[in-house]
Formats: sequence, structure tokens, C-alpha cells
Amino acid sequence: MPEAICRNYPRSKELLPLEEMTLRQLRRVASEFNVSRYSRMRKAKLLAEVKKAETERLTSSLAVMEAQPVEAATFERPEKDVADEILLASVDEGLGDLPKGYEESRIVLMPREPQWAYAYWDIAKEDQEKLLRLGGQQLALRLYDVTDMSSPLSVQEYLCGELAREWYLPIPVSDRDYMVEIGYRCEDDGWLILAASTSIHIPPIYLSEWVEETFITVHWEEELQGEKLHELVQPSRSNMKKANGSSIYDEIFKQAQSNFAERVAGSLFCSMQQVPVAKPAF
Repeated sequence: MPEAICRNYPRSKELLPLEEMTLRQLRRVASEFNVSRYSRMRKAKLLAEVKKAETERLTSSLAVMEAQPVEAATFERPEKDVADEILLASVDEGLGDLPKGYEESRIVLMPREPQWAYAYWDIAKEDQEKLLRLGGQQLALRLYDVTDMSSPLSVQEYLCGELAREWYLPIPVSDRDYMVEIGYRCEDDGWLILAASTSIHIPPIYLSEWVEETFITVHWEEELQGEKLHELVQPSRSNMKKANGSSIYDEIFKQAQSNFAERVAGSLFCSMQQVPVAKPAF
């Protein structure tokens, strides 16, 4: 019997091999195996008797295990769990599958990280057929920068498949507000809108340098519900408002184009498949 196996039973507390044990340690092991007259044996004789007893003990244990029939394990489930499962099954009975659409054209834009946004949508078949009759040719997404502006500063357009229901969009410049539209491009470069999202703010890719301390005295008797005591304005937005035209934004946008051009939009994030991208329109 291999020594490694013998070490595990029954001497679980002994870590040393038998050959490295002292005479006192061997006597303790011998007592566990019921070796007779172990206290009168010399170390060499005692070592041989301990090994013999250990092998016999392990062999007999294995023989008993092989002789016993192995019964299949049975598990009895509590009656309460079975009753709850039957009740849930009755609730779901007769329910059909979820529909592929809800006959409402809508699109939602969500920030994923400073360089990516995620859009998902649902298109009503009636609206889709109407725009196709009006000359719609290619389904596409248009991403607008709407930061502090009544009209968009820039547009990025991404062609997408008719069966798609979600898309990852690369963000040109972080720390800005964006919205997205889904619609059809026409042969004459016209644009037919199916749905538009609300605007979202993309978090900045850089660490904030905004440090502003404002101390306000509020009296205990003052009613604060619905009141605005002070408004904090980010320095970047404050400076942008003071700029004439969009010169500052154009400069930032150009600096971001090198990294922005390397990212590919699509329904599979970071897909190796290239997706046609129209030129930006301003």
C-alpha cells in the first residue's frame, strides 16, 4: 500500500512519515492500531509492526466498502415546495410568448462609458411601412451633440440592419450631452424620422478639475422643499457658453477624431466586421 495513502488513515494528526518519527511518536501511533506489547519493542521492530497494522486496517476497510451495496440517493422535496411549484404553474398556464414588438416606435440611448453609448429601440410595423412608402431606403441612426444648444452641433450617422434592435455607438467627445434618432435615409439624402431619444450626458474620460466651495447659511425655520439655494455650473460648460460660435467645440472635436475613427459602431461591441459609416454632417 503506498505510503501517501496510509498517511491519511487513521493517523490524521501525524504529519511526519513513519521513518522520521521518534520512538515516542511511534508508540502513540501503535496504540491507535492496537499493536500488542509495543512498549517493549525497539524502534526498528515497532516501525515494521506499525506499517503492517496500518496496511491491514486499510485493506479491511476497503473490503467492507466494496461488499456493501450502494443504494441510490433519494431526495424528498418538502410538500410546501411542491405546492408552490404547482401554484406558479397554474398562474403561467395559458400565457403566450412575449411579442417581438409592442407596436410603438421608440428608441432609448444610454451611456456605457466615456467613449461608448448603447441604443436600443422598438419600431412599429405600421410606422415602418409608412416611411418606406414615402421613399425610405436605408435604416440608420443619427447621433446628435445637443450640449447647451437648441440645435445640434454635429451629426454622426450609422447604417444598421432591419433586424437589429440594439447598437453600440462611439462617442466623439466625452463630457457632452447626446441624443439619437432612428429613421430612414432617402435617395435624395432626405431623412425620415421614426423615433428620437431623450438627451443623456456622457461622463468625462478625464479626471475632474472642478473644485468649488460654496458656503450657505440655512435657518432652521426656513422651508427648503422646492427651493434652489445655489446652482453649481461646471467650468467647462460655463466657458463654452461664453465662446462665440462653435470654435472651441470644433477644436476639441478635431482632436478627438484620431481615436474616434478607430472605433466601429455595431450591434456586437468591438466587432471585427466593418459597418458603413456616413460622413459627418454639420
